Amino acid sequence: MLEWNKEKFRRMFPNLFNELEGDRIPTILDHLEICENENEALEIIDYFERRKEITPEYASFLRANLNKLKYLFKTRKRGDYTRRGLID
Repeated sequence: MLEWNKEKFRRMFPNLFNELEGDRIPTILDHLEICENENEALEIIDYFERRKEITPEYASFLRANLNKLKYLFKTRKRGDYTRRGLID
């Protein structure tokens, strides 16, 4: 059986490491749950696209379907990530 150094594994595969450790990183949809209105949602989409955390295609998909995503708005309070098992 192959044994790995935990820190080396974390550096090589950060997303897989987080999944195995049980932490879930908030996604853009988690952030949209905090939005009060469409303008805030557009700001969040722009921010994620600028930081290259989502692709331009996914960003334009979200913008085009923002009316369908309105059900997410105001479903989570700020700071509610840890209570739901998400990391900050």
